[in-house]
Amino acid sequence: MAKSSFVDLKLAFDDACEFLRAFTLGRRGFTQRDGLAAVQRVSALCDRLEELFASGPHAAAAAAVVTAGRARVVAARDRLALLRGQR
Repeated sequence: MAKSSFVDLKLAFDDACEFLRAFTLGRRGFTQRDGLAAVQRVSALCDRLEELFASGPHAAAAAAVVTAGRARVVAARDRLALLRGQR
């Protein structure tokens, strides 16, 4: 994969994580449906980063990004569980 594809995917990831973080922090205007969609989007981007950049010059950066993304997904899922009264 070319460098620009990693950069483009990283930008999409950062944008998705910003939205996910806003939901996780309980900012106004974010619904449970928004949170679920954001969790799915970030998870899909993590999977894609792992698949495309498992090796090569961007492997270490991709692994770090995926680790951070997975932690954000866990936090958002915890918030969803709290909102649903499951915790």
